[in-house]
Amino acid sequence: MKSMDGKKSWVFAAAALLMVILECELLFSVHQNSQTFDESAHIYSGYSYWKLGDFGINPEHPPLVKLEATLPLLPTGLADPPPVPINFRAVSGYGGILLLYSNDADSILFKARAAVSVFALTCALLVFLAGYEMFGAGAGLIALLVLVFEPNILANGALVGTDTGAACLVFGAVYAFYRYCKKPSILRLSVCCLAAGLALAAKHSAVLLLPMFVVLALFEILRRRSAEDGTNEDRKRESLRLLGALAAIAIISVTILWSFYGFRYAARPGGAQLNPTTADYLKTLKEHGHFEADVLGFMEQHHLLPEAYLFGMNDIVEISLQGRPTFLLGHPYATGHWFYFPVLFVIKSTIGFMLLLLLTVAAREIWRRQYRRELVFLLVPPLIWVVFAMRSKLDLGLRHILPVYPFLIVLAGAVAWMLARRSRGWAVVVAVLIAFHVFTSLHTYPNYLPYSNEAFGGTSNTYRIASDANVGWESGLKMLKANLDSRHITHCWFAFDGLNDPGYYHIPCTPLPSFFSTLAGGRQGVVPEQIGGPVFIGSNEFSGFDWGPDNLNPYQQFYGMHPTAVLGGEILEYDGSFTVTKVAALSHFAVAYQLLQRKQIGPALEELKTAEKLNPEFILTHEILASLYAGMKQPAAATSEYLAALHIYQTGGSGGAAESGPPQDPLAHP
Repeated sequence: MKSMDGKKSWVFAAAALLMVILECELLFSVHQNSQTFDESAHIYSGYSYWKLGDFGINPEHPPLVKLEATLPLLPTGLADPPPVPINFRAVSGYGGILLLYSNDADSILFKARAAVSVFALTCALLVFLAGYEMFGAGAGLIALLVLVFEPNILANGALVGTDTGAACLVFGAVYAFYRYCKKPSILRLSVCCLAAGLALAAKHSAVLLLPMFVVLALFEILRRRSAEDGTNEDRKRESLRLLGALAAIAIISVTILWSFYGFRYAARPGGAQLNPTTADYLKTLKEHGHFEADVLGFMEQHHLLPEAYLFGMNDIVEISLQGRPTFLLGHPYATGHWFYFPVLFVIKSTIGFMLLLLLTVAAREIWRRQYRRELVFLLVPPLIWVVFAMRSKLDLGLRHILPVYPFLIVLAGAVAWMLARRSRGWAVVVAVLIAFHVFTSLHTYPNYLPYSNEAFGGTSNTYRIASDANVGWESGLKMLKANLDSRHITHCWFAFDGLNDPGYYHIPCTPLPSFFSTLAGGRQGVVPEQIGGPVFIGSNEFSGFDWGPDNLNPYQQFYGMHPTAVLGGEILEYDGSFTVTKVAALSHFAVAYQLLQRKQIGPALEELKTAEKLNPEFILTHEILASLYAGMKQPAAATSEYLAALHIYQTGGSGGAAESGPPQDPLAHP
């Protein structure tokens, strides 16, 4: 008995040590990164929920993770910038930049990231407990070890975003349902209801728990009907009990979701409206004839779910159906494709982890009848998640399928443990694969976001085959600053696609225009056609992720060049002298955009003419010129510019601007 207790103590001590290592990896790595693209929006919206109860800010995501992230900020007394009456997408991004960079941004970020890392730690604990309960102590420890060094968990685990929270809580809800099916009790059902409710409040895609629970419940019903023990009456009673449990989970989890919105339907306090209103926003989905619009419209009409939640769900459904530009294996696509996530999983998972999963076919022990329930609970949920992800056209990063990892990690831990116990030879194979998994994770530290495995060139090559949140997500400003300081560089050029200003970190580079900085009206001067290095280019600008393929990307000329260095896996350095005509054209467009915001029509018009001359294929220049000429009562010039824009759009030359739809004739729509 004492020996058994000693063994348990050793196992839990090892698990505790691994979790300490996990937290150190998370915090030490993110401390070296500036904010990722979405973090400022999440922090601003979460802080606004606490201070103002305004769920109309960033309704694209439910509140749980944002509330958790900003809890440490409440005692700091930060002034909360009031929301401005602009489109809902812009409010949180604009407000977040003001909130962070009017204060100590690094301190705010670190506090929020440390708070949100609780989801990664909880996920690690659940993976250990699930592996332990399902397959034994060895399987639980191996699963935990794999998770602690999983680059994709480390990349997202301490970022202020909803993905790790969803991964933790979706896995937790399914694990709680497994425990209930295994040994039903009110307490276990209550835990499942709580976990499901928290998952719904973490991310909209957690609604996939519904089909997961239904399929798992059907499996349980069929399994019990095929069992030899028990009478038909007993099996019928068990089936009814299970269906009743599903009903309880649905009702209680939705109630928990309502609680995070203060049991208030209206998204905004004091009668304020969303911009656009929920009814108007639903019309966009209805115009395309999607049945989801009828479902969401019915819920909105009868106030079945909070307004902000329905608004966000509408947004997710619409984007998933329409898609956004994406970049994979060196090729930009106008929208997402079914193969995106399977390919990305192979690129960004470690070779050791994937080989452990492949060894499932060799682990005959796991296919025995006694583990049938465990296999179903570990395979069905990730399969459902991936199938729905493949049907979506919203392909912006592996983070969207992060919830599949805890399930597969537990499976890998079980397979590794069973094979290691079979023979010394298998134990060596398992040890080598786990060691390789750990090594490749340590080797990429602290650049977990741009990780890709050795078969695809490793972390320093990811920018060539993926983009956005798969690379650096605009988080490399601190690394760039440190690099410039170490080399005493005071003159450089930098194309950065983030919302935040590199000037906050005193980066001395002259800004080159980027997609979001141009649309956001950020500070931008005229760029000459000839520039000299060092030239630093962010991975998104390099890939043409936002601009479009080939010559639509003003930075396309750098694609065939080998960079001098790759900083943090995401910022590319080029040395030498470069002719950048399209970049210069874009800078004139950006300057014109700034002038228009200040109502300086004449100077703006001249800048636009220069931009058009340098790059006649940029659709936005023609669109704005058409609008200006129409306002100046020059219909012939307006028509000419509109037709030029329409031709570019129809021939597929609009790039990222295609998201706003075809150009509008300003004479037909004054």
